[in-house]
Amino acid sequence: MDWNQINNKLSICSFNCRSVRPSADEITELCSLSHTVCLQEHWLLPHKLTLLSNISTNFLATSSSAMTLDDDVVVGRPYGWTGILYHKSLSSLISVIDTGHPCLSAVIIVDSVCGPILVVSAYLLTDYGDSGSAEDYVATCACISALYNDCDAVQLTVAGDFNCQVRSALTISVLILVNSQTLHH
Repeated sequence: MDWNQINNKLSICSFNCRSVRPSADEITELCSLSHTVCLQEHWLLPHKLTLLSNISTNFLATSSSAMTLDDDVVVGRPYGWTGILYHKSLSSLISVIDTGHPCLSAVIIVDSVCGPILVVSAYLLTDYGDSGSAEDYVATCACISALYNDCDAVQLTVAGDFNCQVRSALTISVLILVNSQTLHH
């Protein structure tokens, strides 16, 4: 597929599904309306991540999980899992990025009208008012910034669950991320 075939309009949507299994119909509907679907909180264990590529016959997926299985015991945070589903016809234009972060999934759409686009599906941790959650939040924003700075994309789209109230102390992290990337490239 080339950009002329999608009328030079790429549609990206985001959905916090809070478990993929009961949300499969909604995800399938989003796939029918969009070229790319960013998911948060799919709640799939690492060995089940391939299920995302089976939700729609026309879509492939990349995803992350914040959990591992250790001697048949689930270990890790029970939240933060992200994924990106993209139409199969775009697969030749997609480069999957290994984010190294359990709360981020990313792809670069390499051949767009405006140049390469980095698309990040993000789940930022909730501000519980403690230093640990603030550090995690800032580290996730910094990881997004580093992903963009380290690639050749000229556009950045971050879609997801920011878990950030307007008057939260963590709002500053989001504003810094946005402002620093506005001037990039």
